[in-house]
Amino acid sequence: MSDVFCVGLVFSRDQYRYRTYARLYVEALLRLQKTVAIFSPNWIELNNYLHTHFRDQAKRIHCFAVDESNSESNKVAKMSFLLRQLALSRRLHQAERSMQTKIDFVFFAPVDDWIKPKFGKGLFDWAFPYNWSGLLINMLPYEENGLKLNVDPKYGESDYLFTSKNCVGVCTLNRFSSEALKSRVYKKVVVMPDLSELDLPETTSKIAQQIRKMAKHKMIVGTILLEEENPENFLALANEAPFEEYFFVCAGSLDASFLSERSRDILSQILSSGRNNNYFMLNNLEESEDINDILCTFDVCYLNDGDFQLPHPLLTKAAHFSKPVIGSKRDMIGKLVQTFNTGITVNGSVNESINALATMRYQMPFEKNFDLSKLKNYAQLQSQEALRDAWEMLLLF
Repeated sequence: MSDVFCVGLVFSRDQYRYRTYARLYVEALLRLQKTVAIFSPNWIELNNYLHTHFRDQAKRIHCFAVDESNSESNKVAKMSFLLRQLALSRRLHQAERSMQTKIDFVFFAPVDDWIKPKFGKGLFDWAFPYNWSGLLINMLPYEENGLKLNVDPKYGESDYLFTSKNCVGVCTLNRFSSEALKSRVYKKVVVMPDLSELDLPETTSKIAQQIRKMAKHKMIVGTILLEEENPENFLALANEAPFEEYFFVCAGSLDASFLSERSRDILSQILSSGRNNNYFMLNNLEESEDINDILCTFDVCYLNDGDFQLPHPLLTKAAHFSKPVIGSKRDMIGKLVQTFNTGITVNGSVNESINALATMRYQMPFEKNFDLSKLKNYAQLQSQEALRDAWEMLLLF
């Protein structure tokens, strides 16, 4: 491993996924005996969490503020993009003075917010003089009819800045297109695990007990809204599936501004129906222990449509807790579920989803009739051990 003493982690988005990655990346790097500088929009919360959970290593953890950004870098003007890189460099230099140590390597999550197709790599190296890598989310250019493979990236193509001398490699969550990416950048490509916090509370919550009590003999089908997901198909399923066979749980914020008109209509029908085969917790869930506690009440975990280029944030949790899933066959969810056989994929129609539930119900109890080893295999690929291996590979440059 190269002589990397201090790693800078730059998180430009404040979503459940990236808050989780921040916590677990820091834990992995501490195990590798690294000092870590974290730049995040929610740096105060992160600082409190890390210094509470890693008190004995607090001297190696430093948190700093950075503005949140979800804008596409290729839409930013060149001068604005340059000023942004210079501002970040200054921010890192200020952090170095505060820590009294040099940042040897910078990791962007996601890197999409920090690269631009039409920007000179020489100018980029000058503006941002740090060894760097990052988590690339937009992998669509490497799918069919996208970028030509086995050729050098050209100026103006989405991966052009990965050829800069300071870029030591690229990371991705998309294991299906990693080889295509590698064929162009001619640098190491690391498939990062889709990590999730998996701790449970010391005692089962009253809510979890209530869900099990209300469900009685019914199969519990549940979902938890952690990011900006579309719950329309789940709501339609909960509204039309046989009442006597299934109990539906939906936890998380159902913000009316994000719901389609059809979703609002279906939700209204469910809540006014008088049926007692559903349970809604219409508030944000922030603590992973609470999320995991609720998920453990499910027999089957339903994965709503979300960012189709990313694994669903419940997929790793479901695998770890041995919960088969139902999810869309159209996107990354479908590829992962079909490849690792962790459940059933559907096309979004209510009838197909009801049939999928019936298939699952016939296999209960799952410990006898469902191959749970497939779930364990997927969970292992997304484990802390897999993350440690990924970081060790990435830091070899």
